[in-house]
Amino acid sequence: MTAGRRLTWDRDVATALAETARRAVDLGSAPARLLRLGTNASFRIGDVVVRIAPQGRPVDAAAREIETARMLEEHGVRAVRPAADVPFVVGRAAAGSGGARHVVTLWRWVDHDPRAIVDGFGFGALLRAFHRATDADDRPLPPWPQWDLIGGRIAGLRTNPAFRPGEVDLLDRALDDLRRRLADDPAPHRPIHGDAHPGNVIVGPDGPVLLDFDLVGRGPRPWDLAPAALHVRRYGGDPAWFAAARAGYGEPALPHEADYVDLRELASAVWRLAAEGAPDPTTRAPEVDARLAALAGERDPPTWRAS
Repeated sequence: MTAGRRLTWDRDVATALAETARRAVDLGSAPARLLRLGTNASFRIGDVVVRIAPQGRPVDAAAREIETARMLEEHGVRAVRPAADVPFVVGRAAAGSGGARHVVTLWRWVDHDPRAIVDGFGFGALLRAFHRATDADDRPLPPWPQWDLIGGRIAGLRTNPAFRPGEVDLLDRALDDLRRRLADDPAPHRPIHGDAHPGNVIVGPDGPVLLDFDLVGRGPRPWDLAPAALHVRRYGGDPAWFAAARAGYGEPALPHEADYVDLRELASAVWRLAAEGAPDPTTRAPEVDARLAALAGERDPPTWRAS
């Protein structure tokens, strides 16, 4: 994800790429059913999920996702399993696309109810299993990018007409405060999922299954716990759900755990703010004001929307 606008997909382009992938590896004649257009475009073809990365994602990054899934499989962690061990590239020749190329990975379909939400204890236990399985992972994983990523997005708001200078100053001060609070964090950076939240867990026939290894890297372990806490703080989640998730994870409070929740809150807010395209502050989306109100310390600010 870039520091500016969020990536978007054209559904017709994504579908054409899925059909190209089908032909490239002979996935049969089952229809390509769209599952999700997010950072990646995901389609189900028979018992295989075709996951198409955005333009510019390196092949070695996709290969690392597959390697991570295989490592979890070896350790008995419930996670999606690759349907192929090597990513491949498909292209498109649409006008103006410059012959854009996209990396594709294939995954085994897991039967599940897409409306089901993982229970808190199961979520926490699954995250702890991921951490245990990757403790000895000595691969050259990407470093934790959050300071530069958040700082870059805040800097970009300086030229965004939807924001007043004082609002951007507030974000800068919040980031500086968190840098000071986390400057003495003694914990070494270890393998993390990077995007561990309930939306990246499905409930299969045998229990919760972990998805999405795009952001696996080396970073502070409390960063992986923070989304679950933020789910309660800002997105209307049940506090009992997070209490159960923390119990499922099982360890005592990690150093600076609360500070990483605050940092995740700032990161989530700035991610949404960076996508705002209104011509001035008076016409921007209500979600922008909801997130700024929370960061400004307003009592009982509106619940954030996951968008």
